[in-house]
Amino acid sequence: MRTQPQYSLLAETLIREINAGTYPVGTHLPPEMALCESFAMSRNTVRAAIRVLSEMGLVSRHPGIGTIVKASTATPRYMLEVASLSELFPNIDLTEQFLLGTSDVMADEPLALVLDCPVNQRWVRFETVRRMRKDRSPVAYAEIYVPPIFRALGPRLDKLSRPSHEALEAQFGTQVAEVVQVTDAQMLNGAIAKALNLPPRSAGLHIVRRFIDGSGRVIMVTNNRYPAGQASYSTRLRLNWAPPTQ
Repeated sequence: MRTQPQYSLLAETLIREINAGTYPVGTHLPPEMALCESFAMSRNTVRAAIRVLSEMGLVSRHPGIGTIVKASTATPRYMLEVASLSELFPNIDLTEQFLLGTSDVMADEPLALVLDCPVNQRWVRFETVRRMRKDRSPVAYAEIYVPPIFRALGPRLDKLSRPSHEALEAQFGTQVAEVVQVTDAQMLNGAIAKALNLPPRSAGLHIVRRFIDGSGRVIMVTNNRYPAGQASYSTRLRLNWAPPTQ
């Protein structure tokens, strides 16, 4: 049986309370710490639940002011639907990932946007390249970011023929509850083009995936680049939430 993440349960509770008028439009939701105490949940979980409400258009977040209720009913959202995360990694069993290097980094403003984290937050970065097993041709370059508590993951990423997040789940007993994927086109320069055996400024596909656990904490971010024509994805969307019928 699939377990619903804690932040999703909290989001549903807050949606019902907003619908019922407990928090009228224009008023503030309780502060994060007050919600933590009321529901016995971590701050990461509360923040993830509020993020869901914000994406639905129910609330807006304002630093130094708080979270303000914008609407009493949520806007339905269409979500990518996959039977399992393996659908995001077609034919990965035909490849092998190699660890090129490990470093400690502090997120500056551009990196914080990629990782969706505060500026100056510390991460461990693993630089990797994935190659076809048959002819060793490179198929993807990835920078894999994890919180420092997962530093020991590094050796598991070398000679890996499955997705990196599965190695993290197996080693640390955590579970991915949500994946946020952002895709765009990008010119491949410098070390990235070299790692993929491509000329500088070759066209490529850029995919950032953020892996989130049931408490709403980001446990891994992969910043992937693929040569043009190497990777493609089909998309199926379904309605994730709709206002209850009267």
